Amino acid sequence: MMFVPRLRLFAVCAATAGAMAAGCSHPSDPLAYTRNEFARTDTYSRAYPKAPEMVCEAGKRSLLSQGYTLADAGARSIEGHKQFQSGDNYKEITFRLVCEPDHAGTTRSIAFVNAVESTFALKKTNNSASVGVGLLGSVSMPFTSSDDSMVKTGSETIVSDDFYSRFFALLEQYMPSASPTPQGDAAAPAPKSP
Repeated sequence: MMFVPRLRLFAVCAATAGAMAAGCSHPSDPLAYTRNEFARTDTYSRAYPKAPEMVCEAGKRSLLSQGYTLADAGARSIEGHKQFQSGDNYKEITFRLVCEPDHAGTTRSIAFVNAVESTFALKKTNNSASVGVGLLGSVSMPFTSSDDSMVKTGSETIVSDDFYSRFFALLEQYMPSASPTPQGDAAAPAPKSP
């Protein structure tokens, strides 16, 4: 008779352990590719009635005005970096801007942006070595040193609409208000009357 209650207790414990193991096996964070919507959005892009080179120049000035250092600054693409530190917490934002012409050869362009926030930790490594001197026998003198290095611990694309909206608002402030007239298209002076 005692066998049946023990069997039930064992079955309940086994079912509970199985449910707990199943709950722990699923990560709480979804896989990265499941967060890609591939839907039309204006978070990462804006259209402008200017040439791509003009838009990227305004973007370059926007990043420089905010303390970014430029690693790559071409006529139609820019990459800037900015570092932050709070105690032992180190972060870096890598900001990329690509300016492409709009469709059908118009003078409009589209600015595409992407920013990645990377986190770093300080890693200390102790090194030691010994030197044997043959003439004195087996005498060794220990030498120790310590090396510090930054190790990347993670990175993630910044998805904040507000972050990108602030950048685009600043870019628009640096955008020239009037397009310069190309030299070949300048209006000819009016002929003088005799």
